[in-house]
Amino acid sequence: MEIFLAFAVCLALYFGMRYALLKRSIREINKELGEITQRIEENRILKLYAPQRELEDLLVSLNHLLEQVRAERISYEKRELEFQRQLGDISHDLRTPLTAIQGYLRLIDQERLGSEEREYLEVALRRSAHLKHLISQFYEFSTLLSGNYSMELRQVDLGRMCREQILGYYGQLEAAGIKVQVQIPQTPVCIRADENALSRIIDNLLQNALRYAGRRLVIQVREGETAALICANDAKNLTGEDVRQMFRRFYTGDRARSQGGTGLGLAISRQLAEQMGGSMTAECRKPEGVQEEESNDVWLVLKTVFPCETL
Repeated sequence: MEIFLAFAVCLALYFGMRYALLKRSIREINKELGEITQRIEENRILKLYAPQRELEDLLVSLNHLLEQVRAERISYEKRELEFQRQLGDISHDLRTPLTAIQGYLRLIDQERLGSEEREYLEVALRRSAHLKHLISQFYEFSTLLSGNYSMELRQVDLGRMCREQILGYYGQLEAAGIKVQVQIPQTPVCIRADENALSRIIDNLLQNALRYAGRRLVIQVREGETAALICANDAKNLTGEDVRQMFRRFYTGDRARSQGGTGLGLAISRQLAEQMGGSMTAECRKPEGVQEEESNDVWLVLKTVFPCETL
């Protein structure tokens, strides 16, 4: 009986130690796997620090999976770099002949043309200008993705820049029947940003409002721990899928496609904001400051956050 009890105790101790060792090994593997997935580009593999036959096959399978993930990531990065290079090259190659075409069109003496011919010429000039704008967007986006976009971060008054650019768009917004509500503090809202990049972001937001807004546009600038530019417009045909895909390059809603949009404007804006240490998000909700009788409208709210700069 004593021998049996001693054997049972030894067996219990053995399995207890095996269980404790197995539990510890799983915990270490889980920790190491978390570290590896955070830095997947490093050529690390999972290791078993104590002999565990039960875990050896699992580690072999996990390491094989990690190799596949790394190979796929390397392949994706190569394809992405090639895409960026081709996008930049194509955009650059198209800009030069297009500029020449625009030059020849402007050299045409309109005084010698009939009214119908002048109308055709105006259409050609407008279409070529639009095409040049699209090509410039492609080139700018490829430059952003390649990391070659030069920025000079300094103190900028976000409120002042917003007011100036809204005034520049006021005529177009009014002609489109869009009522603009502006809520910008009179005191400076200083952020750390590149002035050209910030101007591009505001310009893209206003162009997006011109393309998508129904009849209302609310522009707000807020200041706290960070500064925020909120651009909200009613968007009758906005869907949840539109909001989820808003910043995906080349994504366009039905209305944008019909108006010749590239789907790059907001993607460029988000990249610019992130390179300045900020962020840009999209939501489908009613913004603050909208009157109750209009609360049933569907709204697109684009929020851009910037780091503040103390005076």
